[in-house]
Amino acid sequence: MMEMLKALFPVLAMMGIGMFCRKSGLISQKGIDDLKTLMTQIILPIAVFHALATAAYTPQLFTLVGLMLVFMILPFLLGYPLRRVIPQPYSRYTPFMVAVYEGGMMAYPLYASLCGSENLSQIALLDIAGVLFGFGVYMSLLSLMENGKAPSFRQIVTDALHMPAFVAAMLGILVGVTGLGQWLLNTGAGVLYTQTISMVTSPLSAMILVVVGYSIVPKKEMLLPCLKTIALRATLQAIMILGMLWAVHHFIGTNRVLDLAIVTYMSAPATFSMQAFIKDKDASAYVSTTNALYCFVSVAVYAVAAAL
Repeated sequence: MMEMLKALFPVLAMMGIGMFCRKSGLISQKGIDDLKTLMTQIILPIAVFHALATAAYTPQLFTLVGLMLVFMILPFLLGYPLRRVIPQPYSRYTPFMVAVYEGGMMAYPLYASLCGSENLSQIALLDIAGVLFGFGVYMSLLSLMENGKAPSFRQIVTDALHMPAFVAAMLGILVGVTGLGQWLLNTGAGVLYTQTISMVTSPLSAMILVVVGYSIVPKKEMLLPCLKTIALRATLQAIMILGMLWAVHHFIGTNRVLDLAIVTYMSAPATFSMQAFIKDKDASAYVSTTNALYCFVSVAVYAVAAAL
């Protein structure tokens, strides 16, 4: 119980600070918008680049990432025909709300308390797929929708190439595959690099959670759409988890630590980072409230996994 609270309490505390900043007027909406710009244009791209540049690329990694991409894209695609389940005007966000996972601020701490921080590499491997899809197609389509642009293959590619996080992901993979990232870490400059990256990216989680909390504006009429979205995501992700476990056992092999990583990671809410790309205040409140409530689903799955 204490381990669960240690993982969840900091998340809820930072959200609470965000809510306080909104209610007290301590931070204006313009201040939050400027914070989103800082995150999406500078800090997120640096964090994405570092994660991919320093990963150890092996044949098993490519298989695992490929499988994760399949079971990450599938619910996203299913979200389009399932939009009718969610009331207007929130239904257009359905594909985004049932796909992709919040690794760093939810899955990582829960998994660490379950399997130990020494096994975090297992869940980090899964998160590579989240970075690739999340900051490629997912965020590109979300940005296009928020800006009222029609999605097309050409427009998605163009928008992705203008998205700092996606460019950072591509550069990170290039550096990681060539081994330059690991080489840099083993040089004298590696210490300076690591310390600099740590300082730049360490506020990211807190900043995102403050933005999420700031956007939570509980409304009675919003409760039903939020609960329906939670039920839809939980159902789809339960199916995806079973499919991912079967595929991993079939193509890679049985590994209890990896199984727990899959269950924990895919039980997390939709990525909190999407909050940085949403412009409409009402939609932002819906997304934030849904993701905040979904955290309790993640904790419930964690509790069952810990008990078993």
